[in-house]
Order: sequence, then structure tokens, then C-alpha cells
Amino acid sequence: MKKLLVAVLACFTCLSFTACGKKESKTTKKEDARPTVEILESELENQICSIAEYLNNATFAVLNYNSSESETASSLGSGVIYKRVINDNDSYTYYLVTNRHVIIDGEKFKVYSNEGATTSANVLGYSTTTDIGVLTFTSYVEYNVVPFADIDDVKQGESCFAMGTPLYLQYFNTFTKGNVSAIRDKVVQHTADINSGNSGGPLVNLNGELIGINVSKLSNNSQQVDIDGMCMAIRVDLVEEAINEIEGNNDAVTSPILGMTVTDVEDILVFNYDTFDLFWQALKDEFVAYYTALGYDEEFVELKFEDNYASKKSDYQNSYNERHAFNVYIPDGVTSGMLIREIVNNSASDKAGLEIGDIVIKINDKDVINQTSFTKEFYKYGIGDSFTITVNRNGEIKTINITL
Repeated sequence: MKKLLVAVLACFTCLSFTACGKKESKTTKKEDARPTVEILESELENQICSIAEYLNNATFAVLNYNSSESETASSLGSGVIYKRVINDNDSYTYYLVTNRHVIIDGEKFKVYSNEGATTSANVLGYSTTTDIGVLTFTSYVEYNVVPFADIDDVKQGESCFAMGTPLYLQYFNTFTKGNVSAIRDKVVQHTADINSGNSGGPLVNLNGELIGINVSKLSNNSQQVDIDGMCMAIRVDLVEEAINEIEGNNDAVTSPILGMTVTDVEDILVFNYDTFDLFWQALKDEFVAYYTALGYDEEFVELKFEDNYASKKSDYQNSYNERHAFNVYIPDGVTSGMLIREIVNNSASDKAGLEIGDIVIKINDKDVINQTSFTKEFYKYGIGDSFTITVNRNGEIKTINITL
């Protein structure tokens, strides 16, 4: 398994100085300056490690269940605590900000902490204008609260750090480093790597202050143009506005719901169990090394790993087939869009005439590549608004009017 090396770069200004009455030197030898550089590098690394440690106790995985009876989460995202209230019984009520698309359409929610605890959470509300939602949960454990930065203090080129749970819980609270690429109208563009599952997780500065909530990244398009390091986080000032909207008008904050469960076509096309095998085998060396270091017999550890691997593969196959409608018809030439796998009775989708198996390819005149591109357009509408959805139904293109 390849290990990623992260290089921490720092710029230093060499200053000449006079000491003990000696004449100031006009040149500084490289070996004379090196100890100062090493100290500064060490201080910087310690600061970054402190940020990671603090964030790890404030960032959670968000598990979304599409049924109140289900024991298997239908989707995974991230979130971060921004407020903590002490209750009379000495417990805490926590307010966790995430993306609206992480918790929309769910029936129940749980949050997963750095200590491996899973706690039920409730939706406080969604923003009507921004991809922001808030969950609350109660715990006797004292978790950290991440403060907000001032957006006016965020500068292009400064260091930034992301944390979240990409892909699977096995990668819980992955920490990445980058730089602010640009401050745009609605987002902070940055290079701290994020992936599916990082949505809703924090982006912070070198002071550990929140500068944005991660929401998306640009990836390779259909023309196979390489795109790297273009990650987006909702600006902290817009996050604060959304939270104020949710907390100040909780009874009035309503979310339009389509009433359908979907899967990205690209996920269905690329998935195979060889991918699953590669993922688990990549973990084997770390698994064995960790438990043998604790004193367990290596042969015993390897056997336990193989047992766990076989069990997880069976569980994953069953849950994937159930959740992703694995055996479905994808028309030839269709490589993007969203496959509808469930429709709620009497919902907007049901009343409009959408059907299970439809592949959503457009919302109004905007192409739908995946759920991210769809929700970006969908969030422009509120209850009572209308728009069109174009679907591929068994190879036939249909345009359907929907009223929320």
C-alpha cells in the first residue's frame, strides 16, 4: 500500500542582526540559518497537528437512513460542531452544521464520533437558499466547538485544512492540507483534497477557525480533461447566514422534497467486486501491523482479517444490491445521470409521473451528471415552484413537469 507523503512548505525571511557588539555580517551562511528554519518548521508542524487533533474531536460522520426501521445507512456525509449548550442534567446539546444534501430525504440520522460512538441526531432545519443544514444531538461527552473566521480575513494563498469521512467509515476523519485558491461569490475554492463523503465537513485556516463547509469538487469531465485540486467550500459568511436563518426561523424553514431515492449512473457502471477486493487487501498490511504491534500472533491476526473480510464482502454485496439497484437496465450510451430506484407515494415525483428505473438527465435545460449537479439546480426552488425534469425511460426521452 503506497504511503502518501505530505510536504509542509514554509517561506522564511532571513534577517541579519548584530549581537554582543560584533559587526553586522552582510552574508549569512546556509548552515548558520538552518537551526532557525528547523525550529520554525517544527512549530508549524506542531500547529498543524494541533489543528488536526482539535478538529478530530469536533468533526463527525453523518449517517442518513432512508427508513426509520433500516439499520443500514443509505448515504454518508460529514459535519462539524459549531455550538454547545450545557443542559440541567450536565449533558450537552450539540449543534452540527453539514450540507443540506447530506440530510435531505432521510427518515432518521446518526452521527459517528472519533471515539467510535454512534448517536441519534435530529434535523433542526435546512436553509432555503444555501446547501446548509443543521443537526442537533445530546451527549454526556464533551466535544470541541469550531469557531468561525471572518471571511474578510481569508486570503488567497493561505494554508487551509479539511476533515471529513470520504467514501467509507474506514476513512473516518481524514485530514488533508492545501491552500486557498480563490474567494468567490459563494464558495472558497481550495486544494485540500476532498471526496464523496466529505460533504458537510469543515475547511479551516491555520488558526483552526472555520472558513467554509466543503460541498463539492470538480472532477474529470466527459472529454477526459484532467482536473485536479479544484475543491469548493461554502463561504463561512454564507454558512453563518444559513445557520441564523435555521435557528431564527426554525418553524418557518421548510424543505421542498421530491420524494425519490436515486443513485448516480456512473456509480453503477464503475462498481465491481474487484474494486472491493483491492480496497480490503490494501488495508491488510496496516491491519496486521497494528494488531501484531499490540502483541497478537501474526498468523491469528491474518486469519481474523480474512474472516472479517469475507463477512464484510457478503454484507456489502447485499447492502449494495439493495441500496443501489445493482441489476438495472442502463440504455447503451448512457454514462451519466441519476437512476430513480424508489418513489414515495403521493410525493411530487409520484404525482408528476416519474417512474422507478427512469434516468434523470436534465433539470430544466441543465445537464444532470450526478446528484451534485442536480441538487445545485434543485436548491434554487422552493415549495410551490415548478420546473421540468428530462428522463431516459428505457431509451425513450421524456420531459416531465414537476411542482414542489
